[in-house]
Amino acid sequence: MAAVKLSAKGVGSVVKIKVNGTLRNFIVVHQGKPSSIYDASCDGTWLLMEDIYETRQWHSSNVNDYANSTIHSYLNSTFLNLIDANIRAQIKQAKIPYRPGSGTSQSVNSGANGLSAKIFLLSDREVGYTQSNVNQYIVNDGAKLSYFQDGNGTTEKIAKLNGSATYWWLRSPHTYDSTYAWLVFSNGDAYYNFCTNTYGVRPALILPSTLLVSDDGSVNTNTAPSTPGSITVPGSINGGDSITVSWGASSDAENNLEGYELERSVNGGSSWSNVYKGNARSTTNTVPFGTESVMYRVRAYDSQGLYSSYKTSNQVTVVNNNAPSAPASITVPVTVLGGAALTVTWGAASDSDGNLSGYALERQVDGGAWSEINRGTALSFNDTITKGWASVAYRVRAYDTAGAYSGYATSPARTVNNNTAPAITSSATNGSDLGVKNGGFTVSYSVSDADNDAVTVTETIDGAKKREFSATLGGSNSFAVTGETFMKLLNGKHTLSITANDGQATASHSVTFTKEVTGASITLDEPMTADAPITICVLSVIGFVPADAHFTVEVTNNALDDAPVWEDCTSEVKTGANHIFTNKTASKGAAFNFRITAERGASGEGGYITSVQGGFQ
Repeated sequence: MAAVKLSAKGVGSVVKIKVNGTLRNFIVVHQGKPSSIYDASCDGTWLLMEDIYETRQWHSSNVNDYANSTIHSYLNSTFLNLIDANIRAQIKQAKIPYRPGSGTSQSVNSGANGLSAKIFLLSDREVGYTQSNVNQYIVNDGAKLSYFQDGNGTTEKIAKLNGSATYWWLRSPHTYDSTYAWLVFSNGDAYYNFCTNTYGVRPALILPSTLLVSDDGSVNTNTAPSTPGSITVPGSINGGDSITVSWGASSDAENNLEGYELERSVNGGSSWSNVYKGNARSTTNTVPFGTESVMYRVRAYDSQGLYSSYKTSNQVTVVNNNAPSAPASITVPVTVLGGAALTVTWGAASDSDGNLSGYALERQVDGGAWSEINRGTALSFNDTITKGWASVAYRVRAYDTAGAYSGYATSPARTVNNNTAPAITSSATNGSDLGVKNGGFTVSYSVSDADNDAVTVTETIDGAKKREFSATLGGSNSFAVTGETFMKLLNGKHTLSITANDGQATASHSVTFTKEVTGASITLDEPMTADAPITICVLSVIGFVPADAHFTVEVTNNALDDAPVWEDCTSEVKTGANHIFTNKTASKGAAFNFRITAERGASGEGGYITSVQGGFQ
């Protein structure tokens, strides 16, 4: 069963504690010490029973003295003994703020002078009542707990008994009259009444935040892990060597085993020093040169800081032979390509005995076992990376003629890039200049990918995206710079770019061209015929025509005749007016056409026409 620390439960969450043999819901109303008026005994997880447990008198003698009240005595004796014994033993003996004695005094004892209690009622201030939001007879005996809101009538204050909201006692006296104590009304308002009256009881308590909460919400106590089953130390150790110490796994009844602590003794067990703490079950440790003997011991610990007993190794005599120093460094290129060569280099080692013999290089593929791939005196090695490996790492150590080894210099694991970037093939060579263009054109190309990956192609003009699509590998594509696309480009140099991305690598192909267009002419390919003479028309030219451009719009109502009569209607187009035809003849029948001409003016500013709209009758 999974478990988390009680400290990890959020304020407002519900945990379960067994009371009188039945699991009861308790709300986490605060984490930690609420304020400086509480002492360290109140530092923990504050719990309040979710529902009203029962109804009882506050004080059978009808005086508002909480320390000597009937309810305080009952909670810390009869009720306390109803709680599961394991949890009961963990409940903190807290010093809670309280108003001592009875009467109308508002003096409060707090901190170390607080009232000692394991089970207690919450105070008016702890649930969010103050003199400013209730009345002047409120005692400031505490600090607001995180779960509650300030003020009257907030819903989190409402509690139920047998399914119905009802009143429940607070520990605070009402300081208007010595016979009154405060309580919470069924709608969450502050209320008060005689201490001999019978109202609901919601027990509160503080538990150590290190206790565990099972996934079913029940709070439980913690036990120490078992002792590791074994510990393994090399039978032969050279002084100055880095050795590997390993140990068997421990278990933990609460499943909160956190790790292991390894210690070393160099004086036969008279004293010990820590050499490792973590969740691994092996570690390397360097035995100092000159050490006569060494032994190790290991113990397990859990998330709550409980430790198992030690498992201790045999004492091993240390042979003090000088091993070489570890190579100063090892260098592996950051970019590693599958199927390509790779050079590993490392720094030189030294040997105080002057008997350095060489270096042993090892390789690890895909996080697996290390294997030696080269041995000799060189400080570099050319390796070949097999395509398909996911990662590769290297380590190197020096050795001497006596067979002593240095520690390792180990590289980071490098990711092997087994991807082949897409390829773009075009008759327009990458980086070439297509020259001057005064009309639309296309660039043909195809995309391939050796890995058959899905490839996304993006076409841009001067960095602005024109089109993006999923390429058909090997298929023919056309980058079209035609129609409106060409028309909107300003005269001058432009760059067409094609990129192909397979999710891992990108290929790019770019060409340039120079647009040089200074004028344009527009007319209908076929005139528009009519059944009756055409006498009037209206045209609208949509686009941008610079003010100094040479711009003319002409229309005809006998477009089928051998010599059509063209009438200028430039001014009517500019003002949005109708044009009335002066021509009355149409020997081959009424037919309408227009012709628009535009040429740059002295400013050289370019323009464009996107559409021509209108009608005639």
